[in-house]
This record gives sequence, structure tokens and C-alpha cells, in this order.
Amino acid sequence: MSLLKKLPEVRGRYQENVQLAPLTTIKVGGVADVVFEPVDLTDLQVFIKGLPADIPFMILGEGSNVMLKDGGVRGVVIRLRKCLNSVEVEGLNVIAESGATGGKVARIAREYGLTGAEFLCGIPGSIGGALKMNAGAYGHETVDILTEVEVMTRDGELLKLKPKELDFSYRSSQLPQGSLFVKAVFTLRHGEKEEIRNRMREINKNRATSQPLNLPSSGSWFKNVINDDGSVKHAWEIVSEAGCRGMRVGDAQVSMKHCNFFVNLGEATAEDMMLLSEKVEAQVEERLGIKLEREVRFVGEDA
Repeated sequence: MSLLKKLPEVRGRYQENVQLAPLTTIKVGGVADVVFEPVDLTDLQVFIKGLPADIPFMILGEGSNVMLKDGGVRGVVIRLRKCLNSVEVEGLNVIAESGATGGKVARIAREYGLTGAEFLCGIPGSIGGALKMNAGAYGHETVDILTEVEVMTRDGELLKLKPKELDFSYRSSQLPQGSLFVKAVFTLRHGEKEEIRNRMREINKNRATSQPLNLPSSGSWFKNVINDDGSVKHAWEIVSEAGCRGMRVGDAQVSMKHCNFFVNLGEATAEDMMLLSEKVEAQVEERLGIKLEREVRFVGEDA
């Protein structure tokens, strides 16, 4: 029986056998059984409530910080970037739906003279992804400005939670099993628009100077290492010190420009990326005695 026949009736669009590579920032990935794009929150609720328990699903935002395997993704891939992408401002609160980008949140906050969200313009992903991994950059993390989230449980119920209920930590949050992020409330401070604009320009200039933005990548590949005394050893320094800059497997390469980025030189596969990661991890442990932990998540099945 076709998977489509098992899925609930919705107003949004189902697509079968979708190539996932174009939907990711690193341009790698197999085929999804089904991709679903709901038209609004109610449509998403209808889908989640009606989805049989034995059919898996995953949320795909902007497609950064995720590696979709060559064998594809079984079940349903849900894309929210077209329906849950609004950003509103109420006083000092910026209320962003999970499909909105961090850049959009930062820009709208700037328009209202609100400061504190500038770092989000340097994170290439959706708010849902930023919440899931507590994304951070330039000395700030998502949880630093977060005051409330709204999540949808596996039975379609909407719950409002405080950050402490999600146990945020470095590049991690503990979302209840089967739930998904719907909305976030960020509480900011009044600031001067021109100063905010200048900080965002500086962040974007720094990204352009230090990161390989001209090639497909997933963003930061490994987590930084937090030492016992609380000090931080940046992953790029570790990879560089271990002699891995420029290391290559097929068309997967450790960027010469920023060696915590793995780039796709053209025809890289998820297997290439996995083998490259394992090669770097082994060399780092052998030469420096450090076990690196991936920030990028591998999802799906091997070819």
C-alpha cells in the first residue's frame, strides 16, 4: 500500500519520492518517502493527530546542521518554512514561529529598536532548529534570550513551556519525545537602531571573512570542547592542530578557510561526509587525545 493512503487528509501538499539534497545547505541527501508542507498550524495539528503511530516523521527547517543519509528518509519529512514563519513584536517580546529564520528575527528586532538577537543573523537555520540545538554564535546562545516556547505534542496538543522545562545546555535541548517546536518568545532590550545595524553588519562581515560561504556546508561540524575549568577550546583549533585542514574523502573536504566546516566540492555523498568525519575524529584522538563530538546530526538510512 502506498504511504500516501495511510496519511491523514490535509489541506497542505504531500509530495512522494522527493530528492532531499536541494533542501539542505550542504546539498547532500537521498530521497524522502513523503514531504509534507502544511498550510497553517491547524493543518499541522490535523496531520500530527491523524498520523499512524508506526509512521515516523521529522522536521526539516532550512536544512543546516543536519546530514540526510544517501539511503533517504523513511516516513514523512515536514517542512514548516512556508507556513509557520511569522515574526511579531509585542513590547520587548519578539514572537517567532519555528519556520522563521534567525536572520528574520534579528532584522525585525532591529526595525523595532530591540537588541539582544543580533547573533541570530549569523546562524543559518530556522528558529525551530535553533531551539532544538540551542544554537549559538559570537558568545551568545538561543536560550540566553528565550522566555517561553510553544510545542506540539505527538497527539497534537499545544503546550507552553519555560526554558527550564527543556533543560537547555550547550548545543542541546530536551524536547519531549515526539514533540516539535511551534513558537518561541524572545525577550530583548531597547537599543539604538544604528548600533544594532552595525553589530549585525560586523557579524555578517566576520562570517564572510572566516567561513566558506561560497561552498555548500552544514555549518559548524563539531562542538567546541568545554574544559573542566569552564574554558573553551574551539573545535576549529583542535581540527587544525591535528593536521586535518583540507583533509578530503571524495568531494567532501575539511574547509581550508575554516576547518570546523565540512564542504561539498560538488558531488559529495553523506557516506563521504561520514567517512571524513570518522577520519578527522580518529586523527584528533590519536594526535591530541581529544574525543570530538559532532554538532551535525546524521538522519535517515545508509544507501
